[in-house]
Amino acid sequence: MASSTFLFCDPVSPERLGWWPEILGASGNRGPARGSSAVFLTGDSLFSLVDAKTRDTWRMLAESRDLRIVADGDELQLHGLRETVSKNAPWVTVAGSPGQPQFWQSLLSALVTGWKGTKSAAFLLCNGPYMSRVSVYMTRFLASVQAAALHPELYTYLDGVHSLHNGQRPSEFENIGRAIAGISASAIQSGRDPWFAACSRCATARGYYQMNPGTGFCEPASCISEVAIRPLKEILQRFSGNLPIVSHAAGDIVPDGWSGQTSPRLVVVIANPPYCTEWTFGGLSLALAAAIGGIRTTVLFIEQGVYALYGTHEVPAHDKVFNVQEMIAVTTDIKGLTYVVHGPSLDDRGIDPSPEFPMVSRIEKEDLGRLLSNPGKGVEATRILFF
Repeated sequence: MASSTFLFCDPVSPERLGWWPEILGASGNRGPARGSSAVFLTGDSLFSLVDAKTRDTWRMLAESRDLRIVADGDELQLHGLRETVSKNAPWVTVAGSPGQPQFWQSLLSALVTGWKGTKSAAFLLCNGPYMSRVSVYMTRFLASVQAAALHPELYTYLDGVHSLHNGQRPSEFENIGRAIAGISASAIQSGRDPWFAACSRCATARGYYQMNPGTGFCEPASCISEVAIRPLKEILQRFSGNLPIVSHAAGDIVPDGWSGQTSPRLVVVIANPPYCTEWTFGGLSLALAAAIGGIRTTVLFIEQGVYALYGTHEVPAHDKVFNVQEMIAVTTDIKGLTYVVHGPSLDDRGIDPSPEFPMVSRIEKEDLGRLLSNPGKGVEATRILFF
């Protein structure tokens, strides 16, 4: 048996609810002796509880898979959904209701149950502040970590590094820079050192890490002091530890008997198209760095992410975007790195992978649970990150 915990902040589509439940099979959440599975919904994911295209699927999962569905009561109220969900979805636990703990406290409690003996908990922030409420969720989660007497850890990546900016002064939004500084100060005062870091590549691209002509070295520029700029490989070293790591869309599966003495494996889910945003390149970069750093890593192309393998990508001479197909092709022989593609996602779109990628194995819906539950390396925890 195993404990599985997921957090979704972004919209949950009918397509995702068509395949994601298969992952629950990796926690043994079937039959008379079931594992413990919970999904925590906040932000835009909450609309899936009232949307006619998805609400019945959630209900069936709660009843047939014994899945615990926890909704953020504060966000339900903000979105005008609390009354509807409370009345029409008794299979949903509304966090913050009478007798129920607050959402982020409940999430942390579920995570700590799986990651036994952990002294820390972390948030991987990929979304920029102010354009996205995910940065607010990050501060609420880390505040709960601090309140639980654990060490808070923050890893900023992609647009998440914008939370570094010094002098933030939003008029209609929680000040993210000030919140990070407050959590850091509170942790230090309590004797629990925070570990806050920003990816150096992402920070350099966005102007937060600049060459000093006088010293010849790169230095932080216009940054709050609480977050250190570090190479991605240093951030990923934290992934080898016994601690939960959540993000805007993430999960973990921690089997009974896992000692915390071995490095958890990593599954990077590529669910976005390859070029209009940085999600695909960012996910592949993280997966590659993790594998090189000794973390056994699987990249799953699914949903819109299957377009990364479709056709032949050719970058125009005047464009500096990275060719993701070339990136995949030259990294298939890296030890500990495996690429797979979800067959039903291809079929739904009426496409096939390019013939150039015979090394990317096709898996079916029923293979998803086995992909995670039979790693062939003994008792092993798994982290799952969506990009």
